[in-house]
Amino acid sequence: MMNNGNISISESGKCLSIFRLLRFLPFFLFLIIFHHCFGQEISSKIDKKDLKSFIKTLTSSQFSGRGLDNDGQIKTQEFITSRFKELQLEPFSADGYLEKFSLYQISRGELFINTQNHRKLQNFDRMIFGGVIQYNEEIKREVIFGGYGTEEELNQIEVENRFVLISLKDEREETNIKRRLEARNASGLIIFQKDDRNFETMKRRLKEFHTQKRYSIANRLDTVKLDSLFEEIFNTITTINTITIPEAEVKNVIGLSKNKLVNLADNRKIDDVPPVVINIHFERVGKMVETANVAGIIRGESDKTIIISAHYDHLGKNDKLYYPGADDNASGVAALLELAEEFSQYINLKYTMIFLATSAEEGGLLGSLYHTEHPDFDHSKFICNINIDMISRCDNIHNDCKYLYCIGNNQSEMLDSIVRKANKLYPQYIFDYSENGSDIFARTDGHSFMKKGIPSITFFSGLHNDYHKPTDTMDKINFDILENRIKLICEVIKLLQKDSVP
Repeated sequence: MMNNGNISISESGKCLSIFRLLRFLPFFLFLIIFHHCFGQEISSKIDKKDLKSFIKTLTSSQFSGRGLDNDGQIKTQEFITSRFKELQLEPFSADGYLEKFSLYQISRGELFINTQNHRKLQNFDRMIFGGVIQYNEEIKREVIFGGYGTEEELNQIEVENRFVLISLKDEREETNIKRRLEARNASGLIIFQKDDRNFETMKRRLKEFHTQKRYSIANRLDTVKLDSLFEEIFNTITTINTITIPEAEVKNVIGLSKNKLVNLADNRKIDDVPPVVINIHFERVGKMVETANVAGIIRGESDKTIIISAHYDHLGKNDKLYYPGADDNASGVAALLELAEEFSQYINLKYTMIFLATSAEEGGLLGSLYHTEHPDFDHSKFICNINIDMISRCDNIHNDCKYLYCIGNNQSEMLDSIVRKANKLYPQYIFDYSENGSDIFARTDGHSFMKKGIPSITFFSGLHNDYHKPTDTMDKINFDILENRIKLICEVIKLLQKDSVP
């Protein structure tokens, strides 16, 4: 039978159903787009293969430990910049992805004593130097024996402009002895101990700290004198120079053996030891170093901003080896790059996102400090900071590695609510909040944002035996664990995009 042009009841019902469906089409489209943007299992770009590739590159010897004063930092900046370009992130400023700034680097140069019998004692070989007053040329100073350094003994001798040699009985008295000598304008203190077995241990323990280069943001030097800056950076409690020597060198320094000196001190005859002259050279080296943070932007519908940060610098290298910094913080940079890829595919983000790879974190959070103190930084635009630092290893506290420390959420009701919701959405790994209240947060870039009133969380997996050692290598990372931790962080950011109220 042919159709006569009239619409049947059945056909009418079909049309009505189609019209009803059309009414809900915008809603269905919204669900499809939302799922495309935030449906982790379908669209997640977070992948352990990428993470391995990133960390392998960042920890390679060509990157020289990502030190501030070698070409490693330049290569790292170029690597991160190249990735941001591939993802089509917007450059941070008209100057591109780099936020450039200058640092003043301070280090200890050549440090030695030439004794009266022409023996040269060099730092961290036959002596250990501690102090802040530096002589950038070789000068002469007298050395006088001060017994055990008691107040009574020091009152017997003239110490001004002299180094005082003592046998230290009690290490707890060292600070008091320094203060007595400082008050009387002594040039310094030379310590030897009756038992010299700890000298080599002391060298190993102190060498890394004392030979590290220290940094300050250069444009802050107009308000800080360099001498006081040097003292501040090396964190000394007195300005008195202190030298520790092994007992075998005592006779070379003052002309009498350790046993003879101890005997004289026990018999209260320290003034029987005549002063001697030594030559000293304590050098301070300062220079300017150029560095940069690397930042890319994904614009949202609002200029309210979520900033994701991770520091890319590490400890660099010395004459013999370099510090790969696989966990600290190649893991955080790899996470930053994967999250940038993840959110670069999202359609119509509610809030703007800045992905910030900071420099000079190891030197005192200087990259994040420069970023937050820049005149163009408007803290009122920021919803929060998510900081990622060392997230690829496991500490000795947990029975398994299905955890991630979340530090700082206790300072913000909004962030606390968000991270707890995220954990329910991704229950495979759990947030551990037990480091809230510890000093860990203050040692991370998140602290720079928090000081500006911006809620901040640092994600962290804990300290381990390879921290700040050349053994912090890629082979110790479980990339399944790293991938899952980043996916957990991703859930937090997706909820911030969806639920946060600036």
